[in-house]
Amino acid sequence: MVFDKLYSIVEKEIGSKSRRDSQKTEIVHANLISNKEVRSILEIQKPIIDNVSDSLELERGKVYAVRQDTSYGLTGFKQPVIASLILKTLIDSVKRKEYNKKWIDGGNVNSSLALAYFAKKFGGDATYIMSRFFPKYILNYIKKVSHNSIQLIKAPNLKLGIERDFYQHLVNLVRNDVNFKDYQPLWHAKYGGQYSTFLGIDLIKAIEEVPDFIVSVIGAGSTIEGQAIPIKKHFKNIPKIVVPEHNKSSLLKKKKSKIHILNDIIKDAVFDSIWFSQPPKGIPHYVIGPHYDEINPLIKSKVINQIDYSFRYDDFDWKSTSLRCYLNDLEIGNSSAANLFVSKQLAEKGYNVLTFIYEPFREFYQGYNIEGQNTIIDLLNNVTLADK
Repeated sequence: MVFDKLYSIVEKEIGSKSRRDSQKTEIVHANLISNKEVRSILEIQKPIIDNVSDSLELERGKVYAVRQDTSYGLTGFKQPVIASLILKTLIDSVKRKEYNKKWIDGGNVNSSLALAYFAKKFGGDATYIMSRFFPKYILNYIKKVSHNSIQLIKAPNLKLGIERDFYQHLVNLVRNDVNFKDYQPLWHAKYGGQYSTFLGIDLIKAIEEVPDFIVSVIGAGSTIEGQAIPIKKHFKNIPKIVVPEHNKSSLLKKKKSKIHILNDIIKDAVFDSIWFSQPPKGIPHYVIGPHYDEINPLIKSKVINQIDYSFRYDDFDWKSTSLRCYLNDLEIGNSSAANLFVSKQLAEKGYNVLTFIYEPFREFYQGYNIEGQNTIIDLLNNVTLADK
């Protein structure tokens, strides 16, 4: 089996280390993640960077997008991050001389799909803790795409906040529930960036033109820490990191950080089209990925300090960008649309921008919570975009 092969490679790597300090998980992981056979097993893809300026109908500047939607398909951009964290937990279990294929994590759609993917590939067991606000149609979508290879659990209302509820429930299950005592928490919200810097190194090799800006939403922080910061540092801090923030979740501003806000939202414009599903009740907007209540508390301060600017947007901004891209055959997810909206604003000032398309357009973005609209055809027939 493929997991047994990976176990054997890890076991051999650890056994070859005579000094104790060279057996540290992070050192062993760094050696293994550069191994071609390990990369093949974990399906780590070479980065694809596309010039998407035409899709954004730019007249000035350039926008280059890291096409994680192309590299990892429906599974999405968290696939290599979760793969890397499974490798990390495997290193730790081999050190303990344990054979364990049970994993648990908590978060949003992309990381759940990634964990489900590897649970199926490795013949393991996976459980994922999600927000109680996620409706049944989103959970059904995850089950459909993953072929029911993951157990989904909605966190109860612990009155800690939208995100903290499911993180705390994860901790409670692992500590107190006998059914989960053998499950290994991946904690992508804490370790995702630290253990995905290899993706940043790969990107550095693929970049042909130094960008002026790197645009990425924060979310759990793995893209900022694992990819944006290594690129920024490699190019001697020339690229500045810009974080798009929805005006209903201006978390950097709430944090009272020293990060400069590049713009201001005068009004919350309404998108004049029945195109997108409405956000589930209890969630302020439908750009799933960024945190809603607060910046992920597990992100290190040194990571936040590397962010140079935030750029605020509203529902009209990301929705009109998403639809424009859709009509130009670039079908993208909601967080990716936020990235591209901000990237376009910067590029139109004459800058070169590097950003990320995390995942393809998912079917649950349309047709839910919209009375009388059920299919993509119905929705397309009702689309009006004033500036198209």
